[in-house]
Amino acid sequence: MEHFDPSTPKPSIVNPSESHLRLVVEKELIPSFYRLLAQGFIVNTRGSFSIKELICQQFGIPDEYLEKRIQTIFLDGKAVDNVSSTLVKDGSTLALSAAMPGLVGAMLRKGGYYATMRAQISHPKEDITGNDQTGEVKLKLFNLTAKEIGPLFLEQGIWISGTDLENILNKYRHDFQTGCRLAEINNKKLSIEKLFQIDWQKKAVFLRVEVD
Repeated sequence: MEHFDPSTPKPSIVNPSESHLRLVVEKELIPSFYRLLAQGFIVNTRGSFSIKELICQQFGIPDEYLEKRIQTIFLDGKAVDNVSSTLVKDGSTLALSAAMPGLVGAMLRKGGYYATMRAQISHPKEDITGNDQTGEVKLKLFNLTAKEIGPLFLEQGIWISGTDLENILNKYRHDFQTGCRLAEINNKKLSIEKLFQIDWQKKAVFLRVEVD
């Protein structure tokens, strides 16, 4: 299936000032984005579908990875057990995590032994009725999911606030100066130093990060 283009339409965080930023970086610079992936970013979607359809068909994540690697899923703050019967709607927040340690991890694991003990914090099953309307989802990737599938989302492109981008640039300034090979804003090349001179605060940024 052809993946939905995540760059359009723009999500609600976008104001009249927006930028499309493409970075080509060394592999060692990718961990700089892990915190951003955990605190949440916006991806555009097409229609209202189950979690499984969204992750595997629209985002292009293999079924096997969803089944075996993503062990804890929260949708709008509630734990999810059945990814095939839980609907992701426009404006939802979806959090993905690999297995977490201890009893808490066991209780939150999707479809696990303790699932019946957390009925009040579990997301209910819903009838799946897909449509072709575009929407947006806030996605959060925790622990190993940020490392393993985060680069895929960065390469496809994610919407973030300019403030979040500026925080990353400031925190890892030296790393970007040495590890960023190419920067383009709205399809125009700019120097790495120019990245630090732009006032990103009031911008919404569609960020693509590719590994050199």
